[in-house]
Amino acid sequence: MRPVGAPGRRVHGGVQRRDSEGRSITSETRLCDGGREAAPRSAATPVSDRSCGPCTLCCRVLEIQVLGKPAGILCRHNTGTGCGIYRERPEICARWHCLWRRVGALPDALRPDRSGVIFSLDSRPPAADAPEGACIVGRAVGDPQDLDRPETVEGFAMFVREGSLPVWKVSGRAATLLHPGLQLPPP
Repeated sequence: MRPVGAPGRRVHGGVQRRDSEGRSITSETRLCDGGREAAPRSAATPVSDRSCGPCTLCCRVLEIQVLGKPAGILCRHNTGTGCGIYRERPEICARWHCLWRRVGALPDALRPDRSGVIFSLDSRPPAADAPEGACIVGRAVGDPQDLDRPETVEGFAMFVREGSLPVWKVSGRAATLLHPGLQLPPP
């Protein structure tokens, strides 16, 4: 299902969608751990010219079990400007990138330390009663009003227009489903 007004045209049986700047956004369906998962192709690899810079918000947001670090608590290895154990950091930290690092269509203003919102590709939704599976989550790290900034609203709209995954908005313990994603047939 495509949201009303979402730009797109048929391409090889799929729909080609574009972000607010007219850049193509595509999706693919692949098998993952025995189940079907729709993943944005643009989220496959980090954007080569984007680095974290001084942003360390993932050090607060992520749960890192191997370090005994719960989600929402600043990692004890965070120096304020980076990771104090960067060369020996856990594999999960080395592999993880926020979607600002992976999706070039997200503007520089949406780097998490600038926007106060971190977009991520999560393996399960932030609500207990939601069906399991990959989803896009935009999470306010501090001030919930950061979710209402124009560039953040446009970031959510871009993921909704792309349409392949459920899109969630999270502030504290409140999670709102903005878009249910593709309705895939059972494997």
